[in-house]
This record gives sequence, structure tokens and C-alpha cells, in this order.
Amino acid sequence: MTKLVENSKSLRLQNKLSHQIVAEHLKITKAVYGKFELGTTEPPVKLIIKMADLYNVSIDELVGRQFTPNGQVISQLLMKKEMTKEINVLVKQLGNQFIQSKEADIVKRMKQKFD
Repeated sequence: MTKLVENSKSLRLQNKLSHQIVAEHLKITKAVYGKFELGTTEPPVKLIIKMADLYNVSIDELVGRQFTPNGQVISQLLMKKEMTKEINVLVKQLGNQFIQSKEADIVKRMKQKFD
């Protein structure tokens, strides 16, 4: 059960509203609202906004979203990007070192063979 489903039902019951009243406010049928509350379908964003307004809560609260302050998500993405760059540089360096060691080994073997 999603947080949206749990919160929709909980807020409706706390406010002593029927399916019919909520559905009328949202301008949908009672059956369609029932599907939202059962979690068989998800409401479009416009209806989520109307539901948040109806219950006087934020959309984040309604859907159970945990806000990440201070751009932490962006910081994490940038850190991953930097780590990926560093890993790529290391892989390239290791690849070059491997190639150089193999070239040196080949040159050594050729010298031994022709000397």
C-alpha cells in the first residue's frame, strides 16, 4: 500500500468525509475515487493537487515524500559523476600500463630471439 493510498484514506476518515463528497470535490465518480483509495489506479497530478488542497496538506505530505534538504540529491549525483570520471581515468591508466608492460615483454622476447 502506497503512502498516497494510506494518507488519502486516513485524511478522508479524519475529516469525516464520504467517498461521494471527495469524488464530487474532485469532479470524478465515486467509483474512480474508490480505485485511487484502493491503490488499483493512481490519480493524475492535477487530482493530487486538488486532494492536497481539500485536506489542507502539502503534496509532499499527501504522497508521503521525504524531502531532502540543501540539494543533497544534486550533491550525491555530482559526487557519483566525479567518481565515475576518476574511475575512468584509473581504468585508462591501468590499461595503458598493461599495454606498455606487454609491449616491453614482446620487445624483450624479440631481442632474445634475434640476439
